[in-house]
Amino acid sequence: MAQIVRQNDESVRGGFIRNGGKEVKLFTIALKSFQCIVMAQRKNLDDFLCGRVIERLECGRTQLEETEELGIVQSVISRL
Repeated sequence: MAQIVRQNDESVRGGFIRNGGKEVKLFTIALKSFQCIVMAQRKNLDDFLCGRVIERLECGRTQLEETEELGIVQSVISRL
């Protein structure tokens, strides 16, 4: 699963993601699709992912660990 390398707008605009431990640059078409997904994730999560994050937080994981693993910004996780 690809994840954003850095949790900020600059890395998303630049098109750098982490895929299999390597930092790669996306092609323009893929970049636009990926940016749409990232922006959607900032606003809301689907019910399955929401439940999964809440369950992990209840087990003692931190919000920071979840943001790094799932590639979702911390502000979305903090609203759960």
